[in-house]
Amino acid sequence: MQANQDLPQLMARVALRDRAAFEQLYRVTSAHLFSVSLRVLRHEQRAEENLQEAYVSIWHHAQTYRPDAGTPMTWMINIVRNKAIDLLRARRNEDEHAAELDEDAALGVVQPVAG
Repeated sequence: MQANQDLPQLMARVALRDRAAFEQLYRVTSAHLFSVSLRVLRHEQRAEENLQEAYVSIWHHAQTYRPDAGTPMTWMINIVRNKAIDLLRARRNEDEHAAELDEDAALGVVQPVAG
């Protein structure tokens, strides 16, 4: 696939803040990266939001990409996957906190209000 062969050049241009290269990088990689996000999050809207945040991160950190450490696609997949895992962890923590509050309410425990 020609697009994958162009990814190192696109990443180099994105690192220089080339918006046209970033748009092209998005067009070439977004379908695959969305599937990675969806596979982890199992929720379409969250996967889309995660992908958007991942591309912001890619834009801001493109200069840190090192070709000797892996392919651009592998680098971007790791960003998407790690952001998705962070979202899952945050959601789990929120769910655990809500469950604790529900349990306290069921037991009639009154939480002091900070003022």
